[in-house]
Amino acid sequence: MILLALRMGEPGSVLAQRPLGTDVSGYQPTINWPNVKSAGVSFAWSKATEGTYYMSPDFVSQVSGAKSVGIPIGAYHYARPSTDPNITGASSAQTEAAFFWAVVSNYVKNGGAYLVPMLDWEDVGATNQFPAATMSAWVNEWCNTVSNYARSNGLAVRPVVYTGTWYSAPSSTYSGLTTAVTNWPSWLSAYPNNPNPQTGSPGSTYPWPSWNIWQYADTNWSGGDADVFNGTWASFAQMFVIGGTNAPVITLNPTNVTVLLGSNTTFAVRAAGQTPLAFQWQFNGTNIAGATSTNYTITNAQLTDAGRYVFVVSNSYGAVLSTPAFLSVLSQLTNAPGCMLAPSNLADWYPAEGNPFDYFGTYNGAPQNGFSYVTGKQGLAFHFDGSTAYLYTGAPSLPPPWTACFWVNRQNAPGSAAALCGDGVNELKLEQYKGTRQVGFTILGSNDWVFNYSAPVGIWTHLAFVGTPTGTTIYANGVFVGTTNISLPLPRAYIGAGYVPSRVIDYMLGGLDETMFFNRALSAAEIDSLYQAGSGGLYRAPVFTSITSSNGETTLSLSGITGKSFTVYSSPDLSTWTSLGNVANPAGAAQFIDSSPSATQTFYRATQP
Repeated sequence: MILLALRMGEPGSVLAQRPLGTDVSGYQPTINWPNVKSAGVSFAWSKATEGTYYMSPDFVSQVSGAKSVGIPIGAYHYARPSTDPNITGASSAQTEAAFFWAVVSNYVKNGGAYLVPMLDWEDVGATNQFPAATMSAWVNEWCNTVSNYARSNGLAVRPVVYTGTWYSAPSSTYSGLTTAVTNWPSWLSAYPNNPNPQTGSPGSTYPWPSWNIWQYADTNWSGGDADVFNGTWASFAQMFVIGGTNAPVITLNPTNVTVLLGSNTTFAVRAAGQTPLAFQWQFNGTNIAGATSTNYTITNAQLTDAGRYVFVVSNSYGAVLSTPAFLSVLSQLTNAPGCMLAPSNLADWYPAEGNPFDYFGTYNGAPQNGFSYVTGKQGLAFHFDGSTAYLYTGAPSLPPPWTACFWVNRQNAPGSAAALCGDGVNELKLEQYKGTRQVGFTILGSNDWVFNYSAPVGIWTHLAFVGTPTGTTIYANGVFVGTTNISLPLPRAYIGAGYVPSRVIDYMLGGLDETMFFNRALSAAEIDSLYQAGSGGLYRAPVFTSITSSNGETTLSLSGITGKSFTVYSSPDLSTWTSLGNVANPAGAAQFIDSSPSATQTFYRATQP
């Protein structure tokens, strides 16, 4: 038996009734956005420009970082009217708006990832010199100009105005603003002692009748300022998320989940948009009957539940799909009839039994996009959709000698390149470039090589590549196909696709099962034995092949996963187990001698990690 242990991740933070946010600038050049997301932050703004002379060097990276974890982010401009001698004229605000728009126009878009622009109004040099009417006219001119720029791109946005209550209210120090600016949403800064963002408020909201966003602290999880929206996330999305035609917005995507066989789990999302909204969950591209809420619970998870889950939200303006979330199911592996011991020097083994994990090495896979599971040569298999799916392992390439083995079921060949595995430079090909449909390999930037063999469509076929310092050889269904004097490392970072800098390429269409990488060159006989094992595959769990007693000793003969040591236990009653020790297993089979068995030691068991 194999004992499996699973440590589940901590549940993600649940968005509070009032959504929390942050605003950042060049004072926070390095931000751990996953930590910010985990802390419950659901929106952000980043400083892009100031006056007509400053562009934040960190703006683009901050936008990218927020988007990478699903936090909608907007751009803001720090107003500097005091630097313009013509502050009382419209040209001052228009000039700053034009400078801002030239920097941020590519980051004011539909799709749910971006927020409306923000005007940061706290230029002391202006607010303490000019009357409130002049200052308010400047704010309105800037906001109207930015709105017009957006409108020319087919977008309807209303910028939000950020200011401190000490700047917005008239006093002996500052002239303040007038109600003329209240056409724009308010973002007020006020720092009381021990603020509670869920129940507190900024106090004075002059000249606005109420507040929309409150900056309640000048430090938070990002190193920037802490903010909160006065309402629900749906209200926030309607007011600030750029949606153009009010198409739905997915504000929290589902996340990957790994569970033990028979466990329960729930996928959850958040969505906003013009009502009524319709929800639908899909499994491997097919609608799930009755799964029409923002949560989808799977009870008593089975291997057949493993795969890709996508949430679809729609309204009268269109539909939006979530990023895919993958369910992996862990189960105790059992041996199939005809299974065999793995040859030595196995480095990685992907059985594909409802999860993407490396059962021999340490390079677990991460499913991407259109990845799913199908019936395989032995149990389940990985399935790749030919256009988006792949498995990322991050494993470094192996220098020769090496062996790579796959059970492959090619489907409706696209007639172009299709990679079995790649690393950014090297690829083992199910189909070589330009529609030859021949198996081969590629060294990017060098050349393509083919063997005189094409894998059939719709039939499980065993392919084995053997790399040595002097060449590369291929076998199909245990039979030698051909060899070349070209040598290359074994690429392991991507399975089901290849890679060139910045993008994945050469997606394969079909199934892969029993993917195995060895750090030595297997012999022809060993490769044939893997093929002959067929649907039996490799030993998945240790077994006792014999038990004998002689001269007061008990000899246990075991077989199991090659290279994985055995731990042997004994028990008098199948309830209380005592470890008797470990035994090395370099060749797949080993013996353990219990030199002093007691009369009560009736049962034995063996485990492998």
